[in-house]
Amino acid sequence: MTVQPQFTQAQPVNLKKPPIVLRFSGLWPHTLRRFRFHDERRGGDLGHVDLGRTTANEILVGDENWDQVIRDEIAQMKQHNFEQHLEALQEKSRKSEARRVEEAGPVNPWRASKEGPLREGILTVNKDWFGGSGQAQWKPERIEEFRQTAMAFLLQSFPDGQLRYASLHMDEEALHIHFVVAVWAEKPSANRGHQVLLQPSENPLLRNYELAQDMAGAAFAKIGITRGGRRAAARRRGRAEDKPLPDRRRPVPPSAIGYSWARRSIISPAATAPLVCLR
Repeated sequence: MTVQPQFTQAQPVNLKKPPIVLRFSGLWPHTLRRFRFHDERRGGDLGHVDLGRTTANEILVGDENWDQVIRDEIAQMKQHNFEQHLEALQEKSRKSEARRVEEAGPVNPWRASKEGPLREGILTVNKDWFGGSGQAQWKPERIEEFRQTAMAFLLQSFPDGQLRYASLHMDEEALHIHFVVAVWAEKPSANRGHQVLLQPSENPLLRNYELAQDMAGAAFAKIGITRGGRRAAARRRGRAEDKPLPDRRRPVPPSAIGYSWARRSIISPAATAPLVCLR
């Protein structure tokens, strides 16, 4: 039996200047299928989804095989980097090291990290900016304003093919856009040759979360949506002045906050939740 989600009509906090919510989370290539499976509503936790409105969801960026394209690129760069490494060592007559590299075989084209070499993100704002809880309450002109502004921001912020996928979700309590970013960076090295790595920090918005918040605030200001709270700056000031620090927000994966963020925002000023930026 399918249980229809019940969207609340509770009144949120002051919405005269609702803040944009921009969050990032690490993503691994082997989890892309799971991400896509849930994004297409074919699995995962769908208890917060109004499946009767899923047909209104829209893919804004990305063709049918966008996730496989990323995996193919990774396989190609893995082999490319391996061959470049061997060639560089052989040219420097480092034969024993070249043998060790050859025996070890190709390695993943990214530096070790616990977050993963890709980034998933979400853009949203308090549901009442659109007109209420769920699509039936939203104003069409607000939906279009948000979509156009969000896509202009994403395409400018993640240029040259970094933005691999973006989808507009209309079947939850708060409208939001999920997206996936892949940042390739060339890393020439005398000992390794021409290496090409997935490195999110090469994009300044993924390297500096305050910059990302500033840029998002500036992009959305024209439609009456403001920047989120400057909690990081407030914590720095508090440390410098030996004052109590604002509570740290618990990072929440973008894939999990389309509905949960909207619920929190009706009971507290959590609409100012900060960007979670992983490097």
